[in-house]
Amino acid sequence: MAPIKLGLIGLSAGGSWASRAHLPYFSKTDKYEIVALLNRSVESGKKAAENYNLSGVACYDKIDALLKDSNVDLIALSVKVPDHYEIAKPALEAGKDIFIEWPLAANLKQAEELTSLAKSHKVKNLVGLQARQDPSILKARELVLNGNLGDILGTTMTGHGGLFGPQATPYFEYMFPVEHGANLVTIPFGHAVDALCYVLGEFKDLQATLANNRPKVDVVDEAGKHLRTVDKTSHDHLALTGTLQRGGVATVVYQPATSLTGHNFYWEINGTKGSLVLEASSGHIQMFHPTIKFVSTEKDAKLKEIEVEAPSEFSYNVGQAWDAFAGNGEGTVTTFEDALLRHKMIEAIYRSDEKGTRESYL
Repeated sequence: MAPIKLGLIGLSAGGSWASRAHLPYFSKTDKYEIVALLNRSVESGKKAAENYNLSGVACYDKIDALLKDSNVDLIALSVKVPDHYEIAKPALEAGKDIFIEWPLAANLKQAEELTSLAKSHKVKNLVGLQARQDPSILKARELVLNGNLGDILGTTMTGHGGLFGPQATPYFEYMFPVEHGANLVTIPFGHAVDALCYVLGEFKDLQATLANNRPKVDVVDEAGKHLRTVDKTSHDHLALTGTLQRGGVATVVYQPATSLTGHNFYWEINGTKGSLVLEASSGHIQMFHPTIKFVSTEKDAKLKEIEVEAPSEFSYNVGQAWDAFAGNGEGTVTTFEDALLRHKMIEAIYRSDEKGTRESYL
């Protein structure tokens, strides 16, 4: 079977999410072939191609030029969230199959428009909500759906999202304006709560409290030298409670930076027959594999780790998603429709915080 020919947007010679999470997979698979790059300049594309030994790839600096390349079957969009919409819209209008990192767009309105375009142009699509591909998340879902935990009584998830500590490097400044849609709520929490809903089902209703505890952030260089102090409107603390459609109460708390106590991610699911515990070194569980443990309600039962296949590398979850998209791997293909539902949930969270009300997004 001939490989799917890929136009990759956002591969930087200096390092990027694309180079860390996608390129290791593409470099060893025969299901996809990178045939074109889109960067801010043709020269930067050539540098990336040379740096990563991508011989024979075409390099472009305009989305229109890339879309005219008949050799490209699929667009893979791996750039900052505020840029998603303006690049994705013409690609969808051109009828190109497309992958977009999560969040799908900077806001619900943009996500709705992109989803509508994908549907009207019959575009095959994939969104990077790859926590669903993690072995521990898949095992938790299996155990819940098979009834090993019995009826779900409740779940508690706490995480630290790495973002928005007392200092930040210039790279992260684009995340400070809440309207850019790239922040603690949309990214680390968004990935984690998507995994929660994948395992336990959607929220029937929810109530949220958000805070921007650090409205000003010191921007420092890599050596820690202070460069400037800038305003931040993105929230850095989230507390969410709600009831699940399938039953049970859910509580999720996400905080900034890292935990001083070393507990960066903890997720407990409690049922009438037993409980699961998932723990990870980071609240970004789409990247950092959590362990999974189970304890039954039987007398003297002890919490024991469940053995699952540990991801062999950082790009494992992303690779599994790409395999599924090509029709050769396990797990689901997370589409624009799935991402739109999560955008609706996040919009309900913002609405609940603003109005002090219990909200629904379904």
